[in-house]
Amino acid sequence: MSTALDIMSKKLVTLDATVSVSEVAKIMDKNNVSCIVLTKNEKLQGMITERDLLSKVIVPDKRPHELVASKIMTSPITVVSPLTPVNDIVQKMLDKKIRRVIVVDGELPLGIITVTDFVKHIHTILSDSEDSKIEFYKNLFEDYEDWIN
Repeated sequence: MSTALDIMSKKLVTLDATVSVSEVAKIMDKNNVSCIVLTKNEKLQGMITERDLLSKVIVPDKRPHELVASKIMTSPITVVSPLTPVNDIVQKMLDKKIRRVIVVDGELPLGIITVTDFVKHIHTILSDSEDSKIEFYKNLFEDYEDWIN
C-alpha cells in the first residue's frame, strides 16, 4: 500500500510568517509553486495559496507590501504523517474539500501532497500493468458511487 512518503513532493517552500505578502508572491513565482508554507521558529503556522492571494489581496485591492503574511494565511493546515496510507489522505482531502496536505514528522515539514501528486501516482499505477488498470478503474467507479451517495 502506498503512503504519503511515496507520493509527496519534497519541494516544499517555507518562509517565516512575518514576511510581507509581496515577498511571498515573489518567492512563489521564483520557485514556480502554488503555495508557501509559513513557519515560526521552524514550526508550522499556516499556508498561503494562489487562491489566498487572489481572494484576500488582489480582489479587495490591498497593498501586498504592507500586509504581513500571517494576516492572510490559511490556518490551521491539514497535515499527515509520512506513513499515512494514500487512501486515507484522499479521503481526508475529499472530506475537507482541500487541494493540499503537508507531510510532517512531528512538527517538522517534510513535503507536500497536491492534486498533481495524485495524478502522477495514478499515472504510475496505470503504466505498471493492464491488470492494475482494470483494478484501478473498477475501484474508481465503486468509490465514485460511494462518494455521491
